[in-house]
Amino acid sequence: MAENGRSQLTVGVQLSDGQRFWATCVDVPAVSRSDETAVFDPTQAAKHVQDLVLPVWQGQAVIMFRPLAQRLLPLMEPFSYTRTVPPKPQPATGTVTRRSLITGFLAEEEAPEPRLEAVTIERPLHPALQYGLTAALLRAVAAVNRESVAARVAREYGLALAETAVPLQIALDDETLQTAHTILATNVASLGYTTGKNNHKAALGANAERLQRHLRQVAAWLPTVDSSFQPAIHLDLRDGFRDLFNNDEGKVLGALFGLEQAAKPYHLHVQNPVWHDSREAQRKSLEKLRGYLAFRRLKLKLVADAWVDSLADVKDFANPEVCHMVHINLPRLGNLEAGITAVSHLKSQNQSIILSGEDSPLTTHIALAATPTILSGSPQLHYNEMQKFLR
Repeated sequence: MAENGRSQLTVGVQLSDGQRFWATCVDVPAVSRSDETAVFDPTQAAKHVQDLVLPVWQGQAVIMFRPLAQRLLPLMEPFSYTRTVPPKPQPATGTVTRRSLITGFLAEEEAPEPRLEAVTIERPLHPALQYGLTAALLRAVAAVNRESVAARVAREYGLALAETAVPLQIALDDETLQTAHTILATNVASLGYTTGKNNHKAALGANAERLQRHLRQVAAWLPTVDSSFQPAIHLDLRDGFRDLFNNDEGKVLGALFGLEQAAKPYHLHVQNPVWHDSREAQRKSLEKLRGYLAFRRLKLKLVADAWVDSLADVKDFANPEVCHMVHINLPRLGNLEAGITAVSHLKSQNQSIILSGEDSPLTTHIALAATPTILSGSPQLHYNEMQKFLR
């Protein structure tokens, strides 16, 4: 069981010489996979490894990563779950009495209980399972070729390895800043702040005025941490502005103007300024807001994150008319073939990228090969891994 309370599964690749390479299946929530048919069940996933993955990987030469990773993409797994079926409304029955005529009620009956129904569906291998399997595979292929994961990714995807450290994004809190104090001015490009999940009106203010006040305090405090430190401030609003402004782009624009003023002299990145119930609605709303920003000459950058849950989603948002930057969360996309390809595609479209992942060493090596604009996560772990590679 993971610290977040979600069930966890570790998978491994064993080579014919006895070497084993392990990785954890990381289940990251995705807005497009929010119903019960998308649940990750480690017990069922372990069975799928034996029944589905083993037949397509067993006996294969572990020389190249991509061909083996791509073999997972078309696989379909049976997924069983129990759903609640509400009772069908029944016509009222019973005898009419004088009392029921007076009170307006028929004879009392017990309400039917909902029933549970076992359902099995076919779906692609769960992203959490694909992520774990391809993470283990990538390590195995790199080891067989006696090279780093970064070098293997660069070789197979036709990328140029980074010659300097990838700029970092770290959490905006005093503890993290003090821990990473020695690398702030030279390696940290952005400070990330994520708003709470609940009671947005109380936390942010009815018109985001409390959030503006917080940004002003941060802007006044940062020079005391390091006078030469000039980071961007990255706000992840989750679905907060949907609750405050009901996705009204005009009202959101007004709030963003206030936030940009409050953050000065620091640049501002805003992730999920709107939050819709479909990918198409999300993309159109971001595009409209992006146009408003250009018209008002605001300098803040919009970051697409919600509904960026697959390679197809990434390609849909890879448009500078829609947003300035796209967040790629490797476990959320699942198969690392999709995640690495997504970063490469965004770079081909001259789109800025924030890359994140749960496995710091692995994510660092992928970043050293794919060179996103910013690498988000644990500052010291990412920094130390990059320094070992770049020496």
